[in-house]
Formats: sequence, C-alpha cells, structure tokens
Amino acid sequence: MERPLYLHEIVDVVGRGAAPYMDHVVRFDAAAVADGGLALAGTWEVVGTTGRWPQVVNLWEVVDGWDGWERLARRTNLAKAANTQLAGWWDEAHRNRTGGIDRLLLATPTAPDPAARAAAGVRGEVAVHELTRVHPGAGPEYLAALVERWAPIAATFGVHLVGAFEVLMTDVEVVTVWVADLAAHTALLLAGVEGGPPVAGWPATRRQWCTAWREELMVPAPSSPFAPR
Repeated sequence: MERPLYLHEIVDVVGRGAAPYMDHVVRFDAAAVADGGLALAGTWEVVGTTGRWPQVVNLWEVVDGWDGWERLARRTNLAKAANTQLAGWWDEAHRNRTGGIDRLLLATPTAPDPAARAAAGVRGEVAVHELTRVHPGAGPEYLAALVERWAPIAATFGVHLVGAFEVLMTDVEVVTVWVADLAAHTALLLAGVEGGPPVAGWPATRRQWCTAWREELMVPAPSSPFAPR
C-alpha cells in the first residue's frame, strides 16, 4: 500500500499575526488554490518559551499521494503565474508572514493516521513538535522503535502520538507530532529529568539511531483538527 505523503511547514510570522494567519490557513480552499492536492491535518502557534517565535507550524496531508503531489507542485509552483486564486491567497497570507521552510514527509507505516486520530476525538491544549536528527538512513528503524516502545509509555502520561514521518529529500531527519494537555507533558518532562522508570531507558535507546533531537510546544488554532472542542 502506498504510504501517505504530508507537507510540513514552519512559517515565520509577522508580529502578532499568528492568529489571523492560522485562521487564513483553516479557511484555505484546497480545491481552488492547490488543485485539490492538500487537506489540513493541523495548524499550531509555537509556544515562545519553548521554541523560535513568532512562528506557526502547518501539517497538510497530500491528497492522492504522489499524483496529488505532482498536481500540488505544478499548481502552486511550476504554473503559479497562472494561478490567480493562489496569488490572492498568498497576498493575504503575506500580511502576516515573511517566509518559512517546508518539508515533504512520508508517513511511517505503523504510526497513527493524523486525520483518524482527530476524528476519534484525540485533542490537546498543546501539541509537541519534535524534530530529530538521525544517523544517515536510520529514520525508518528509529520511527518503528518509537511507535512500538516509546509511544505507549508517553500515552500513559497522557501524551499521544498523532503522526510520525520520515523527511524526504534527506536521510538524516524525522518529524513526530504528539498532543497533550500541558500538565500531562509537564509530568512526562519531569519524569525524564528525574530519570525514573519507565522513562529512563528511552534516551539511551534512542541514541542507537539519533544524533540530536529537540521538541517544542505548540497551541492549536481554534477550529483546527486537534483543537479542544
């Protein structure tokens, strides 16, 4: 079975423009602007005390896999001069952003499907956005171990994995996204600092595959898929 593709965006926001920008993202007309190539999986504002600010992170599912990717790339890049809907969308977006960086992601076979998790009612007042550097080519094995060994432990604290992805066009980076309440993430963080079981074993285990990692907290936009109802 073809694995789902995702588009991951880190967006630099102008001043206090995160809220209007995320509202613009939630209202994105994928059919008109991106030839039906995208479906929103989440949009969040980075918590400034944990990461770069002001910044927004978007996660989109690429509809129809590689066919959808080609439609998206053509409609929004190769043929963007003729895409009047995109020009209008970008003009409004640029009132609240200056640029950013995108990654094309490939879903891990054993990881949760973000849309299915959201549909099942998995919500959180925060999301945990984790960017991990791995030894060249070690991403798939690391993510498989994370899903099997670490995600169940994190879930006992109330921190739930909603997506795990290889980053395409490189072999040294992966992305994971989790949702939780702030108290649940704080409890997991404290358990890691104290080094108690069962958390203590994971840092040493992950170093088999990882060279570095960092996580930051994010707050979901109202009406976005993982926002509390």
